[in-house]
Amino acid sequence: MNKLIYILLFLFSTSKIAAQVTLPQLQSLQYNDILFGNALNFNGSNTFGIGQVYVDDSISNFTIEFWVKNTGADGANDRIFSPYGNTGMHIAKSTTHLKLYISDLGGPAGWQTPCTLESNQWIHLAFVKNANAITVFKNAFQVASYTVTAASILPSVFRLGSNLDGVGENGQFTIDEFRIWNSVRPRVEIQKYMYAVVDPNNFTDLKLYYRFDQGEAGGSNPLELGLYNSAIN
Repeated sequence: MNKLIYILLFLFSTSKIAAQVTLPQLQSLQYNDILFGNALNFNGSNTFGIGQVYVDDSISNFTIEFWVKNTGADGANDRIFSPYGNTGMHIAKSTTHLKLYISDLGGPAGWQTPCTLESNQWIHLAFVKNANAITVFKNAFQVASYTVTAASILPSVFRLGSNLDGVGENGQFTIDEFRIWNSVRPRVEIQKYMYAVVDPNNFTDLKLYYRFDQGEAGGSNPLELGLYNSAIN
């Protein structure tokens, strides 16, 4: 039975989030119609989401992968993915490039630029942490590798689309097939499944899988305020 995991989009809010996540000023999800069904769009202004991956133990070695389309101009490091507590790996974009911040994981200081992020093209990205290395793949080809601390872990609560709960380095992009694996995915497996819909029953190491398929593409979707985590492990 699929777990219902909520990822919520917000309008501007000045309220601070303490230990418990509050839910101010909900906004309906914005969908686009693509090959895999629907995809989720972030407007680069005030939309963001909160997600959580549920695991029994901390995730030390992991793979994060997704399809992304660069849909507009951004600042130097506008967020795609960021840890909710802001300590951990940040995945971001500028108008033209993918950006990565891994200083909190013992990586190089400051923002890194693994590759270009072409405008209005669907690009598959994968970030694989294996012991003391993080490797970045673009369309299943390695584009960068960085040394990190082996003991660093992946925070369980994260944001999509912003660095704050509201207006704060909001990325302008569309995202689809977002997966978090509690394992080191080799390049051959990334390439094999990047164009496929994954059956979670066949992969016990798939811990979070957002397909972004509910809702009506181009519609207001006022009742679509949560997403299914298709991973059941």
